[in-house]
Amino acid sequence: MRAKEWIQQAKRTISSAEHSTEGGFFEDACFLAHHGALLAAIALATRKAMAETGMSVYYILSKTGAEKELLHRARVLDTLYLPSRFPYCFDRGTPKDYFDEETAKEAIGHAKAIVERVEEELG
Repeated sequence: MRAKEWIQQAKRTISSAEHSTEGGFFEDACFLAHHGALLAAIALATRKAMAETGMSVYYILSKTGAEKELLHRARVLDTLYLPSRFPYCFDRGTPKDYFDEETAKEAIGHAKAIVERVEEELG
């Protein structure tokens, strides 16, 4: 099992989200926060010998028995997955027009909380 390696990459990805926020790339930060949380969710599923895949942090965590508060955070992050990357998600403009520093920091906070909880469960 390689759960610890998944967590290491999750943390690195979240660090990248923080750097994107510092540089004003808030849409990228939101995508990276989601991706970091996804890597952590996969780490937990891997540890539990579950072959869960896909791009939904919520779905993967729900299969691991995660608590309600963590699932809420996962749902919020899942809503950022597509619109943080694709202009077709909006009637006008591009993702850079719809994501701000507050949203990026909130997403990073959710991702960090997921990583922290997964680490606790992994031991």
